[in-house]
Amino acid sequence: MIAEGTPAARFAREHAHYDVDLPFWRALAAAGSPVLDLGAAVGRVAIPLARDGHEVWALDGSAGMLDVLRGALAGEEEAVAARVHPVHADLRAFALGRTFPLAIMPMNTLQTLLTRDEQLDCLHAVRGHLDPLGEFVFDLVMPDLDGIAGAVGQVRDGATWYDAETGATLAHSAWYDAVDRSTGTVAFTARVDETDAAGRTETHLRPQTVHLFTPTEVWELAVDAGLEVRAVFGDFDGRPLEPGAERQIYRCGVAS
Repeated sequence: MIAEGTPAARFAREHAHYDVDLPFWRALAAAGSPVLDLGAAVGRVAIPLARDGHEVWALDGSAGMLDVLRGALAGEEEAVAARVHPVHADLRAFALGRTFPLAIMPMNTLQTLLTRDEQLDCLHAVRGHLDPLGEFVFDLVMPDLDGIAGAVGQVRDGATWYDAETGATLAHSAWYDAVDRSTGTVAFTARVDETDAAGRTETHLRPQTVHLFTPTEVWELAVDAGLEVRAVFGDFDGRPLEPGAERQIYRCGVAS
């Protein structure tokens, strides 16, 4: 049976297991707070940072995502909840009236902006919210457009995890629907088969379209937005960006 569900609630449930990047963001925040969390969604990163004692401005363009975040904060200690400031705003145009020593954009969120104009608008807005010595840090997938083009329609299994709270098992898979190598745009469908404790399975589908950035493209965008790339990593453990890396992680500051 195909079940739609509430998109924001489904997002929270389906990504609850993903925490491989949290030590990286928490270590960054230890050196700079308050934090501007861009594309904060349901608070997957913002809430752990607040538990660490950091003030977090959690900005997202989806009111539904922020409603789920507020619901999650209601279950936190009062002091933790008070440190998170949900902000409903467009990533391409936001004005908070203050600057930050650290802005982060986790989980490939920049890839949701499909055109160069949208990407530059976002980076210009970020630059305007950085302290003079502040940093903007974000992660992206390393593109393999030729490989994707050859795998269109092929189902690839992902993580399977057990939800101890409900007794459900969530099995992730995905497939590419289309790729435009000239623009770096990729359409894919994420699928989650959720089997409850009684053995009933519901299937949830989420079609998405993203832009995959080459490293050269990121550097050029940063320069055009008045940012400078200070460091690049190939994973959250700080390893260099080398051939074969699946991720690219950038630490940027205001260009001098």
